[in-house]
Amino acid sequence: MTSLAEKLSTRGLRVPEQEPIILDRKRIYIIPTWYGVLFSMTLFIMLIGSINFNNSLSFALTFLMVSVTLVSMLHAHRNLSKIHIRCATTKSVFSGQHAIFPMLISNPGGTDKQTISLVIKNEIPVDIDVPAGSTVTAQLSMKTMVRGIVQPGKIKIFTEFPLGLFHAWSWFYPDIKCIVYPAPEKDAPPPDFQSDGDNNAGLTAKGQDDFSGLRNYQPGDSIKSIAWKQSARGDTLYTKQFSGGGGRTLWLEWDIAEAGSNEQRLSRICRWVLDCEASGIKYGLRLPDNKILPGSGRKHQHICLTALALFGRES
Repeated sequence: MTSLAEKLSTRGLRVPEQEPIILDRKRIYIIPTWYGVLFSMTLFIMLIGSINFNNSLSFALTFLMVSVTLVSMLHAHRNLSKIHIRCATTKSVFSGQHAIFPMLISNPGGTDKQTISLVIKNEIPVDIDVPAGSTVTAQLSMKTMVRGIVQPGKIKIFTEFPLGLFHAWSWFYPDIKCIVYPAPEKDAPPPDFQSDGDNNAGLTAKGQDDFSGLRNYQPGDSIKSIAWKQSARGDTLYTKQFSGGGGRTLWLEWDIAEAGSNEQRLSRICRWVLDCEASGIKYGLRLPDNKILPGSGRKHQHICLTALALFGRES
């Protein structure tokens, strides 16, 4: 019954919605839970017994419990009503990691919204409470399996507050995306660079650069570059940074990433991008359908990794 009701409730959601997404009474659905069904059956039996024995106290108790049930249904519906939903900024991840979709849940009303859950299909629900007049961020996660642009699709928001007798829910379709980089290859061999037409000879910098400092570990950093001694002193991982490569420019080219499949090539180049960035070396990227001029820094790294993520995909 629940599955059929949920399918019917999502028929109108075919494209992402404009913000803010407001949950009005027309898009909130409610049905009894299994506990609610059993409780209703119990009330029916109590009513039959009251009629059979013509007991006024039994009638009073039965109608009192019916009133509690109706009030519970009203509160379950009101617990979702007038909620405002907006999307926050996502952070790019590597394939195989969980993409995080932060949703801003606002309660402009004068009563608290309690025990509200949000869930992406086939993922673990996130439970939140939204005090009156405040905004709470719900961090929804989704496992990524392939590179490219991923979207959570339709998200369910539901509650069984206050007594668990009724299940009230709604669906919304946020316009939110996350870029998924290729998973960096572990222990990738260094590239066999060739001199290009600009007389820039590609050279690997391992063993030739000077240590320049530490930075916080980022997913995708080579295990070999982790500063284990400094990391052991606290609960934070650090990555070594090197200098001395500023005068060299490396071209990371598709043809030199000799691997079995396109995905393996992309993973290998991804590893090279991370290693070059960690070493402080300027690097450019040449793909069959794209060329990125040499540079360095977080922004340049993001541009290169995004190009790898979208290679062969429709952006």
